[in-house]
Amino acid sequence: MSPAEFIAALGGGRLASAYLLCGPDRFWHDECRRAIVQAVPAEARAWCLTEVEFEAGRLNERLEAARQIPMLGGHAFFLFSDFEDFRRATDEDYEALEAYLAQPSPFATLVFAAAEPDRRRRFLQLLEKKAVVVNLRPLARREAVDWLIRYLRDRGVEIERRLAEELAAKFESQPEPRGEVRAAAVNLLWMRTEVEKLLTARCGAKRLQPEDLELIVSVREEHEMGGLLAALAERTCGPAIERLRALAAGKEPETLILWCIGDLFRQALKNGASAGAGAAGWYHSARPFSPFEAARRAARTYSRDELLLAMRAVRATDLAIKSSWKDARILLESLVWEIVLGRRGGGVPAFEAPEM
Repeated sequence: MSPAEFIAALGGGRLASAYLLCGPDRFWHDECRRAIVQAVPAEARAWCLTEVEFEAGRLNERLEAARQIPMLGGHAFFLFSDFEDFRRATDEDYEALEAYLAQPSPFATLVFAAAEPDRRRRFLQLLEKKAVVVNLRPLARREAVDWLIRYLRDRGVEIERRLAEELAAKFESQPEPRGEVRAAAVNLLWMRTEVEKLLTARCGAKRLQPEDLELIVSVREEHEMGGLLAALAERTCGPAIERLRALAAGKEPETLILWCIGDLFRQALKNGASAGAGAAGWYHSARPFSPFEAARRAARTYSRDELLLAMRAVRATDLAIKSSWKDARILLESLVWEIVLGRRGGGVPAFEAPEM
């Protein structure tokens, strides 16, 4: 199933008992999560939407909750995520999931999200067999051009296909020549961010022209982002906070900043000093956005436990920002302090179901 088909199924109420969102593209992960949130009425989200960080050996407790009829009725969603892609799932977790999927609750839908899971593991094999798999892969340039044309058209703006191809090419990665063979792909999260800036600058425009592309100036932001990742990798808090504030002043979206920080530590955690393709959806290239070199430094600077703590802190910050209960800039600065110091702070609570 494609992400578009999954989103359409949510809108139409045609829901399976369980889904596996599987793929490295952060943009589609966020789009699918947003669609799930929108599928739940605002007044029911406190009872019908639960986001859970997977803990090995505790899945059965969560599944028992899924078997219960939601308060005030309705349909419940349980979103399970794990920055280690369920690698630590136990035999008990497997048995609990197998029993649940044999007789799933009619009141709930389970959604498991993984970036690049090890398909040799029984837990993942069970999900692939019994759940509906949604493939979240970065788009090639032609597909990205189609997406861009639709995205602009929905906002009342037209663009020639040739110009759309030129724009998409600016955000295209190149596969790592020394690593796994992959086709070049377009970073939709980055492209959408820059297109939104362009539409703001050209407010009221009904058609994009070639000269409009000159307004897409992200070199400074790329430099600042690279500086932020390098400072985090070297555990230098002052420069990291300085770069973060420069990005915030430049109106760089918090989601893009978080995506880059999370990708940095995921790469460092997954591949150590030889960090390769980004599990969050980007490949090593010459672009400053690539955290490849910074990940290698981070793998040397942080212990494994500290890398795990950094990933948990990124997730908690992501949930807190999406719940909009506190200023995003404060949350990001708190995240930088937590990562550099190597311990959880008190500013971002680890909660399961953010208020919507």
